[in-house]
Amino acid sequence: MKKLFLISIVLSLVCAIHAQTEFSVPTPTMEQKFNVTKLHLYNIDLAHITVAKGDGMTAAELGKKVGAAFIPAWDENGGFEPFVTFILNGWACTADDVQIIEQSNEKLVVMISSIYKAIEDQGVLFGSSVENFTAYYNAMLNEIAAHYGRSIEMTRGEEGYKIVITL
Repeated sequence: MKKLFLISIVLSLVCAIHAQTEFSVPTPTMEQKFNVTKLHLYNIDLAHITVAKGDGMTAAELGKKVGAAFIPAWDENGGFEPFVTFILNGWACTADDVQIIEQSNEKLVVMISSIYKAIEDQGVLFGSSVENFTAYYNAMLNEIAAHYGRSIEMTRGEEGYKIVITL
């Protein structure tokens, strides 16, 4: 009986010690918040692509569906220009080295050196390739552009991503 009592006291102390672990909410900087949010954005996109591929859908097919889901958010009367401004702003906020390399009344050509280094460096992340990543974004953006009777073509080469937007 004494052993049982002693064991129960020791176990109670052990439980009490472990129960005293304190957690606190961190206070990240704005840069840390942004970087984690960007990681979540791209990693969730990659996971969605992988799940869609497992269900027999290509990355481009998923991109078209996602683009179609976004179309109602774009006011048809607002036109294509606010959409282009929005995606240029998005790239300026999230990508490395965004440059407009050609601009005319017919088209806008943008170069982005890097969007997400992890997938670009590794080639595959969370079961999706950099080619899947590019096809997804190309199809998603082009689906919205097609809604306005325009097109966006995003390709990836040695210098990065080249985006040709018809105006």
